Amino acid sequence: MGQRPPNFEPSHRGAAPSIAEQLQQRAKNIEAAGQDILYLQVGQPSTGAPDGCLDAIQEASQHGTLGYTGAAGIPALRQRISRQYAELYNADVDPDRIVITFGASGAMILALVGCFDVGQRVALPQPFYYGYRYAMSTLGVECVPFETSIENGFQPTIADLEAIDEPIDGLIVASPGNPTGSMIHPEQLKELAVYCEKKAIRFISDEIYHGIVFEDDFPPATACSYSAEAIVVNSFSKYYSMAGWRLGWMVIPDYLVTPISGLAHNLYLCPPVPAQIGATHALDCRTELDQHVERYRRNRDILLNRLPGMGFDRFAAPHGAFYLYCHVKHLAEDSVDFCIDMLENAHVLAAPGSDFCPLSGQHYIRFSYAGSTDQIEAAADRIGEWRQQH
Repeated sequence: MGQRPPNFEPSHRGAAPSIAEQLQQRAKNIEAAGQDILYLQVGQPSTGAPDGCLDAIQEASQHGTLGYTGAAGIPALRQRISRQYAELYNADVDPDRIVITFGASGAMILALVGCFDVGQRVALPQPFYYGYRYAMSTLGVECVPFETSIENGFQPTIADLEAIDEPIDGLIVASPGNPTGSMIHPEQLKELAVYCEKKAIRFISDEIYHGIVFEDDFPPATACSYSAEAIVVNSFSKYYSMAGWRLGWMVIPDYLVTPISGLAHNLYLCPPVPAQIGATHALDCRTELDQHVERYRRNRDILLNRLPGMGFDRFAAPHGAFYLYCHVKHLAEDSVDFCIDMLENAHVLAAPGSDFCPLSGQHYIRFSYAGSTDQIEAAADRIGEWRQQH
């Protein structure tokens, strides 16, 4: 092959690799040499979609071609999600305000492109899911990271927002959060949503871990209940155990429905149709799905009982999701090196905090307990043996 022209270089917009992804490849190389690895770095349920999802898709395929839908998704799915907001939150959400998306990531891209012009500033509390930060840089939106405190569960407060130097145009929050598992109390969520509306700050609530909640002190709450201007992003990947089906949804103000739907059509035409049919069925499988939540609770309790004695004794209370975000500065200067040491000597892979927080993430690591209980027990055994050698 000839030498490529000098102007044929790849774009680097949003192309920054995840450190956890790089460590996963390192783990795969160790596995290829014959050593099994326990993976506690990925936020993916170990269970598949609810029973009956594939049957629902097969039945639908017998009565049609499963061709394109409207850009906003199947009406039956939007109506069922609307009913769920009434059932779970006593919130009145018109089905026409619900847009089915190509995963929650697709919903966030639609929100960023559809609501912010190039150069506008969107605040992101740290630590936070790293993909959003890179999505902003890809789309020309300025990410404004700001520190939160472990005392507040790494969740943002109005005081945190007012300490930001220059005005912001948007704010993204997540409850339960990734990587912390911490939650915002409904009263705090209301305060943030109302404050942002008054200050003309676009409030985006990432609610993709809703349903995976362990504490009665944090009742279900959605930003839809507190502000008609809020944008809510949700997903079928976590609670509904449909990771890989690439389906999510967003709730938006009525005046955004037409432009956001048009944007979705131009970007990817429509969400995956088989996934939409499966998701319509999954919404009625809460008894089965709540059993997964009980397993996550058991897994969380195993780590909460065992890790503090190994030196992992400082973290935000994990009220939901399936993560434990631990402070490790007293154990190592850099969490990436710490994760590599644990991988190579305990054969357990965790995610370094540097992915989630460029400001102080080098002092933290994230454990995911989304796997089987046997896996979590075995990982705790291995980590314990490794820590005894230090």
